[in-house]
Amino acid sequence: MAVPSTTLSRDTEAPTSLEARRQSAIAAAEQCIQILKQEFGAREVILFGSLRGDGPWHWESDESDLDLAIRGLSGKALGNAYLRLEKVVPPWLKLDLVDLDNVLPHIRDRILNLTPMPQNPYLALKVRIEGEIASIEHTLARLTALLSQAESIPEIALTPALASYISDFYNGCERICQRVAVVLDESLPQGKDWHQELLNQMAQPGGRDRPPLWPETLHQRLDDYRSFRQVERHRYNFELERDRVLELAQAIPALFDEMQTAIGQFNCWLLEHASDDYRRHCPPYNTPENGLVGTGSMGINFNPFCA
Repeated sequence: MAVPSTTLSRDTEAPTSLEARRQSAIAAAEQCIQILKQEFGAREVILFGSLRGDGPWHWESDESDLDLAIRGLSGKALGNAYLRLEKVVPPWLKLDLVDLDNVLPHIRDRILNLTPMPQNPYLALKVRIEGEIASIEHTLARLTALLSQAESIPEIALTPALASYISDFYNGCERICQRVAVVLDESLPQGKDWHQELLNQMAQPGGRDRPPLWPETLHQRLDDYRSFRQVERHRYNFELERDRVLELAQAIPALFDEMQTAIGQFNCWLLEHASDDYRRHCPPYNTPENGLVGTGSMGINFNPFCA
């Protein structure tokens, strides 16, 4: 049964207030869910992300997010559904459709609420950062496998593939920056240079007296990858320089080790402030239930002061 066209609307202009955007996005999500189930036969559609309340609702450089996880559609049907929903979703609202059966386990667990998100904002941010790290690790494993076969892969195929993984790597780094900026700084840069400004923002102290996320030397090296991603997005694959692509790809494992060290230190700061906040509002705080004892997935001690 098709959804009557008279029930569908598409606001072309973004509401001016954050709450108005959220309400408009929720209405669009309800329409999308109805279409996916009734027109395309999706077995299950789950709203997740910031619109569900998994994190702070915000718009990122004039783009808000509508995240839907879907079960029961083929890849072709999912593509057709995306084209259909583009006619419903307002142009200022970014739509992301995820095949629930083809995502990483930690992402699926979050979508299905199998792993509850901590209520403490510092702990929740730490969990989200670790989720991004897990996704980057997945990318790194594939990149490493590709590099190990580089001599047997024709250059015409190798360079574009490596370039794609390099961009994926920096996308993960940038998502970490975005999460920190939204939760702690409560602001994201705007305008055409916002990608560079966001990276620069993370190399400086920020909101709630947070320390820099990236040391200056790491910040400079990550800027090389931001710059390359910009080039990769706006050039044809055959225009990419093979040697430069190979150099950046081979340097990622060591760079990722440095990132993990920096993030481990940043997580210690998050845990310290989480424990202070928990002591103030919900004592006793040092229990397994609130995630302040034991060891995290990155091997960081959950002692409040990382002792």
